Amino acid sequence: MHRNRDADLLQSYTIDDDLAHAARGAIEVTVTLADGRRRWLFFMTPAALTACGDWVEGTQVPMHLGALHMVVVAELSADIIERVLRQLEASGELELRTLPLGPA
Repeated sequence: MHRNRDADLLQSYTIDDDLAHAARGAIEVTVTLADGRRRWLFFMTPAALTACGDWVEGTQVPMHLGALHMVVVAELSADIIERVLRQLEASGELELRTLPLGPA
């Protein structure tokens, strides 16, 4: 049986922002890995992408450069966050799609 290197890597996670604000901006999530390391990523909806970002110079068009630690989903809930994190873990992409944080 093939085992992905990130399998059983996710120990826990916290949703750091109020999900009620998902339509207006990023929802940050902190993950704690089995070895105690803490990492970070954020979730956005398409509506939130139109509400924030850097402007394309000379326009009123928001720009997002698609950072690896940004996850765009059509709807955002605690269940969706959990499913995405588990999917990233299962595919071996959890570390790639998160940024390191300092000690707790």
